[in-house]
Amino acid sequence: MSEQPLGVAIVGVGGIALEHMTALRSTNLANLVAVFDLDTDRAEEIAHVERCEHFSDLDAMLRAELVEAVIVCTPNITHAELGRKVLRAGKHLLMEKPLAMTDDDAQDLVDLAEERELTLAVGHSHRFSDQGVAIDEAIRAGAVGTPRFIRVVINGGWIWPGWQAWVLNPELSGGHSMHNGVHLTDMASWWLGEKAESVFSVGQHATSAAMGIYDYLAIELGFPSGASAVLEVSRGERPRSANYLEITVVGSEGVLTREWDAQGVLAWTEEGSAAWGTTGSGARTFVREMESFVAAARGDAPVVPPLEFAIHAVAVAQASERSLATGTTVRLAESTSDQSGK
Repeated sequence: MSEQPLGVAIVGVGGIALEHMTALRSTNLANLVAVFDLDTDRAEEIAHVERCEHFSDLDAMLRAELVEAVIVCTPNITHAELGRKVLRAGKHLLMEKPLAMTDDDAQDLVDLAEERELTLAVGHSHRFSDQGVAIDEAIRAGAVGTPRFIRVVINGGWIWPGWQAWVLNPELSGGHSMHNGVHLTDMASWWLGEKAESVFSVGQHATSAAMGIYDYLAIELGFPSGASAVLEVSRGERPRSANYLEITVVGSEGVLTREWDAQGVLAWTEEGSAAWGTTGSGARTFVREMESFVAAARGDAPVVPPLEFAIHAVAVAQASERSLATGTTVRLAESTSDQSGK
């Protein structure tokens, strides 16, 4: 394994980029070497604080030898184009979720990375969270037998910068299913170990009827094994400071539960109860994600999540948005053909 830190550049220096910068400061496996943003003043300010290079020309940054890998933290609509540009420049890529706005574009990026023999990873950060890891470990240990039903609630107050925020424009974000819903749908597929085959979603304009997206969603997933998941995600809670998470995994031999900051992961079975401790803190989440990405880029570990599941998360989000529009249950084969233009 190379002992030289991986030279990482960031494209887009908004809020989520700050989490990646903190992670880079917290590991000796990679260094932030450069930043680029269309807001050149913001990028220059960040570069000064982080003591890295600031580029006003993206192509010039991608030609720089000091840049070995790139994290893309830009609006969802730009992911496919920027991803292709990064990979064609010969750089490893960590793409903030979602991988792309359509499963066709997502597959194209995966194919391009494989063709160029580069690492492509997607920032499904909940796979690296305390509770995500603890629940996965409990399931793999057989704590509750075979999981049959999953319920995840991630609700909170308004976090977007204003009414003109790009995430509120479905043409730019893909809707709430694509922007935030992918976290929950990916967790369900991860813990169940399979891909959803049907999606039914309902939504509310909790903050205002004038919003361009639903800021509250309930998504029901059906799986080939007969397992199911009910997922609830909201950014319209009152008060604005509200923030809570609940997880339930019902298995053939018991039940796992997790409540945000209130407890660790608890398991109830016929043999009694057990616990997996968590801190309730997200501090390690992005560090784990960064360490995983570097290991994959160095050829020391596989990409997490597997890219087929990153593509699947996009397909599920497309299906969810179609279900919201039609009021019907959508099977994945239907949604991908309709939404990708084929």
